[in-house]
Formats: sequence, C-alpha cells, structure tokens
Amino acid sequence: MSGMPPSAIGRTSTLMKADLLSSALRKTQSELMRREIEMSTLMKVHRPSDAPADTANIQYLQGMMEKRRQWDRNLEHASGMLGVTDVALGDVTDILLDAKGIASGQIGVGSNADTRLSQAAIIDGQLQAVMEIANRKYAGVSLFGGLAGGRAGEMFESFMGGVRYRGDTSNLATQIGLNRPLEINSNGMDAFGAVSARVSGIADLQPLPAANTRLSDLDGAQGLGVRRGEIHLRVNGVETMVDLTSAETVGDVAVRIHAAIEAIDPTAGGFAFVPGQSGFSFTASPGSLIRIEDPAGGRMAKDLGIDMAVSATTAPGDPINPRLTMLTRLSDLEHPVDLSGGLKITVGATTRIADFSSAQTIQDLVNEINRLDMGLRLEINQAKRGLSLYTDVSGVEVSIGENGGGTTARDLGLRSFGEDTLLADFQFGLRGVTRVQGEDDFRVELKDGRAFEVNMDGAITVGDVLEKMRQSALAAGIAIGDPGNAASELNIGLALDGNGFRLEDNTTGGGEFAVRTLGLSLAAVDLGIAHNAGSGDVIQGKDMAKVRVESVFTHLIHLRDALATNDERGIVFAGDRMEGDIEQLARVRAEVGVRGQLVAQHQERSADLNVQEHSQLSLLRDADMTESISRYMQLTQQLQATMQTGSLGLQTSLLDFLR
Repeated sequence: MSGMPPSAIGRTSTLMKADLLSSALRKTQSELMRREIEMSTLMKVHRPSDAPADTANIQYLQGMMEKRRQWDRNLEHASGMLGVTDVALGDVTDILLDAKGIASGQIGVGSNADTRLSQAAIIDGQLQAVMEIANRKYAGVSLFGGLAGGRAGEMFESFMGGVRYRGDTSNLATQIGLNRPLEINSNGMDAFGAVSARVSGIADLQPLPAANTRLSDLDGAQGLGVRRGEIHLRVNGVETMVDLTSAETVGDVAVRIHAAIEAIDPTAGGFAFVPGQSGFSFTASPGSLIRIEDPAGGRMAKDLGIDMAVSATTAPGDPINPRLTMLTRLSDLEHPVDLSGGLKITVGATTRIADFSSAQTIQDLVNEINRLDMGLRLEINQAKRGLSLYTDVSGVEVSIGENGGGTTARDLGLRSFGEDTLLADFQFGLRGVTRVQGEDDFRVELKDGRAFEVNMDGAITVGDVLEKMRQSALAAGIAIGDPGNAASELNIGLALDGNGFRLEDNTTGGGEFAVRTLGLSLAAVDLGIAHNAGSGDVIQGKDMAKVRVESVFTHLIHLRDALATNDERGIVFAGDRMEGDIEQLARVRAEVGVRGQLVAQHQERSADLNVQEHSQLSLLRDADMTESISRYMQLTQQLQATMQTGSLGLQTSLLDFLR
C-alpha cells in the first residue's frame, strides 16, 4: 500500500512534501481508475501492457473464436443447404417412381392410344415439376447449379425442344474448419445426368512447338513437363553452365544455348529451334564436339530432349510435345486440318453450320461453337491432345457430321458417326447393333443382279463394318471404291454431307439396288441401311449414332412422347432407363446425407470448442469481481488516509516560517 513515507515528516521542505503527496495520490488514483474500469467492463486486460505474459494467448484465442464464428455461420448455411437439397432429391425420386409406374401400367393389355395420350399429359406435368425442383434455391444459391449456383437466373431452362443445363459440373464448397472445403450443394451432372460427353475427340491434334511456345505448356521429352534449372555445356573441351531457370519459351532456350556456344567458339556450331520440327536442332562443325547434359540433380536437358553429344553433323533433339491450349495455332498442328467445310451440327430439329474457315486458333473454334448457341461446349480434353464436344441439352438428339464433302469433323475427331464410332454406341447405347453370331446378317443387291452377304461377326466399330462390306463385295467380284468414284461398280463409305453410311451403285440393269435383312439379324436395320434405293442408285443410311444426354429430363421427355405417339417400345425403353435415374438419385442423396451428418457433427464439436475457448479466455482476460471490489474499497481507504496524512504534513505555523 502506498502512502506518505514516515521519513517525509521531519525537517523537509514543503515542496518535497507536496511532491511526495502528489505522487502517492497519483498512484492510488490510477489504480482506483483501473479497478473502476475492471468493475464496469468485467475485464482486467484491456491492452497488451496490462498482462504482457498472457497477451499472445489472448490474441490467439480471440483469433480462433473469430474464425469459429465464421465457421459456425458457414455450418448453419451448409446445414440448411444440404437439408433442402436432400428434400428436393426425395421429391424428384417420388416423381420418377410415379412415372415409372405409369410406364409399367401402359404396357400390354388394358392400355390403348387414348389412355396413353391422357397419361402423356400427366408425364408432361411431372416433367415441369422436376424442372421446378431442379431450379430451387436456398438463400439465393441454386441447389443443383454446382459452382454456378450463385448465378442469377434458372439453371435449367426449356431450349430447342429440350431442357438446357446452365450450371457447372463441380459443386460449391465452403470452409468449416476441415483440411479441405466441404461441398454444400449438388450439380446437374451428378443429380440428373444433365451433360453428355460422348463426342470425345479421337484425333490426336498434337501441335508442333513454336518459338513462342511456353515451357509450361510442354509435356517434355519424358512426359513430365519441363523442370527448369541449369544445363552443363561442353564445347571442344571447354565447359560452362547455362542458366535456363528464367527461360519462359522455346525461343528463350534456343537463344541462350546458342549464345553460350558462340561465346566459347563461334566456329564450333550452333543450337536452334527450327519451325516445323518437333524439337531442337544441334549443329557441330567438322572437327568439333558439342555436349549438353544435366548437372547433378538436374532434369532440364532430359526434359528438353537435348541430353546428347553432336560431332561434325546436324542432329535433332527428341520431341518436346507441346500441349494443346486455347492459343495453339491451327497451322501449328502436326497433322493438317481441313477447315473449309466446317461442322454440320444438328440439335433436335435444328441444323446449323459451324464455319471454321477464318479460325486461326483453338479459341476461335470454341468461339464459333459458342456463337451457334446450340447448347454445345467445345473443350480441350484432359490429356491436352484433342477436343471434346459436350451437349447440355436433355431430350433432344445431337449429330455432328461433315458439311459439303469436307473432312473437318473427321480431322478434328468430332464426327459422331465416324469410322472409330463404336457399334455399341448406336441407338444411344441402348441396344447397339443386334446381330446373329455365326450367320450372315444382311445382303446387298445391285441393279445388275449381283449380290453379296455380309457377316458382322467381330465388328466393333463403324470402320469394321465398312471393311467387312468391302471384303464381301471384293469376294463377289465387285469392283469397289469410295463415295463419289464413278469408275468403280460399288462405292462404300460414309456420307459426304451429314452422317450415316453411303452406298452408291454404278452398275446398270433392271434389278433393285437394296440392302435386305437376313434371318433374325437386325444389323442392317440398326445400322440404318435396311432399305432399297427405288429407281435411284444411292442408299443413304440413317444416322443411328446420334448423341443424347442420358438424363432424368431426357427419359421423362421420351416417355411423354412415346405415350403420346402410342409407341409401346419407346415406353418400355424410357421406363427401363428411369430405373437407373432412381438409383443415381439415391446415390447422390446418400452423399448429401453423409455431408449433412458431417456438418451436424462439426456443429456439435464447434459448440463444445466454443465453450472451452470462452472459458480459457475468461481466465486470462476477465476480472474477478470479488477481488476487484475488495481492492477498490482498500484503495478508497488508502486514498483517504493519504490525503489526511498529507494535510497534516503540509500544515504551516510561525515556527515553520522562522526556520
């Protein structure tokens, strides 16, 4: 306790007594004020200097509590989002079960065209109900929009006779204190199967490197990218290190290595990148030896395909394999692409031409597809070596073919009915091509009376079918050629415009040019060529390899249309496909449920941690009110005593002046 020291009551000056009294009063009043603040705020620490040893712990706890408050808000939003998503998935499942029941009830005896037409109206209403559910939002965020869930507008919309998905295929995620974000919604691909990628580019569009090709866009000679560093250069026994750490492009590498060679011996040779080649090029003059290798721990020379020695010759490095990017120039592709024809694209009843005649880069191709606004997306595939075409429109059929005899679709690997198309993908992959093992499947009859049978055993692709027809025709003594060849007797190939098989009969006679089924085989029907040319000489096959999105919306639309047109076979197919939709919805609902349980567990854990953190913070920062009040009363008495003592010590008399 501070107060007036006894030594001050003696032969001391009045000024000294006043200073001592003032100091004691200041200390007491300062502590009184601090105690008053403690009692009014219930805290004993207001600034770091109040408790230097505890400040770091207090700040840490406050930071964690602030993060936890945000995590708790995220958890609350995630819980609500996942809860309504679970309900929505349940609602769609109930609708599909009802629709499947309608499909089953409209098969066989007891149903007719009239009853099916009335049921078609019910299915149409169910389709609209599913669209409404798919467009539901929670707190302004789409339940099934994926990463695009926060975008304004509806994620599912009526488009070109079908249903278009405008969302993303990945989900929104939020931080809740885990090592990784938690996904809080679903997307149209997972829940409804709203995106198709069957038109996956089969052409290897490997680009050749250019001087401005970035090293980060190279697969490298070892397929491991390019790991920057130094390389070891030896020219006629003279050694140096070339630093390529900051090199950005293929041209940078060529310039730096060539400059290093010239700096040692300008006549020894050179190093260059030659446009049109797949890698770098060495040149060593007669009598000279140039060696490039990696130093210990280095990888760059091997990655660039230049870990080699050259003596008195010119030698190429290994291919450095650039990846396909949006900026890749079409003129830099290793294999030329015919862009004059473009793509003939049919979506539902609409056909448009993608005009690539002025395209210079991959981005230009993408922009042209986007310009058509047909619900299609052109993207570089995951391997970065080709293109894939996605359709976001359910309920309509899509065909990608050639235009006007061009080869653009084939060259880009995007033809939906090309030689590499699998027969299993015909008829949307539902039935493929039905044939009878060990027997001839169909007969081709020419106008001059000759004919040949085709056995489809072992055929896997469209190209296999073409080859079997050609070999069977040759075995029958018929001269064959490609469509448009006037010198042959029979031309066999694919449509020059659009899609489908094309057969041209150049013979003459009174017979019919026709393709006829044999036995129980439906191969010719499923291939789209089971018909005759009448008085003509061309059989243009139907496009039986069209693409469609296998989604909930597609199957509801097809069930509705099959009921409306009294198509029993279509009703069966649509009903069967819904079984898979219901199973997929169950899987997605289970995943949503697991995430919902995780959120609930973390909410409980967060509540427990919040209590513990508040308790620890209270021990470090909060005031003990009993102790604070007791101390306040002591300080009040101390202040009073100090003032009384001071007043006695500062009293003056005549004797004080005489001293």
